[in-house]
Amino acid sequence: MTLRTLLDEHVWTGLVAIGKQLNIDVLPVQQVLPKGASNDEVLSFAYKEERILFTSNARDFKPLATEWFLMERDHAGIVIVPGQTDRALLSRARRSLASGQPPEGFNNTYRFVQELLD
Repeated sequence: MTLRTLLDEHVWTGLVAIGKQLNIDVLPVQQVLPKGASNDEVLSFAYKEERILFTSNARDFKPLATEWFLMERDHAGIVIVPGQTDRALLSRARRSLASGQPPEGFNNTYRFVQELLD
C-alpha cells in the first residue's frame, strides 16, 4: 500500500516534492479543505482518505487525539512537526518513513517527527 499523508497548514510544503521522489502520496490540506477548516475536519478528512496527518499544531491535536480515543473514533495517525524543525531533518524523516513500517502501523497513534528517524 502506498503511504499517504496530509500536510496541515504551516508544515513545509517542500515535503510534497520529497514525497514524489519516495513514492509517498503527499497532499497539502490547502488543496482539499477551505482555509480555516476545523482541526476535527482536518483529522476526519485524513482518516476518510487514509492519510497520516503531519501537523505543527501539537497544542490542538494532542487533546483532539485524546478526545477521539475516549470517543473510540479512529484516525490514520498524527505526526507532530515542531514549527522550527530543520528541513533536512524533515527530509530524513520522510525517507525513513518510506522505508519503515506500513501505514497501518500509524493508526490511532500520536508521534513526533523525530521518532521516525532511523
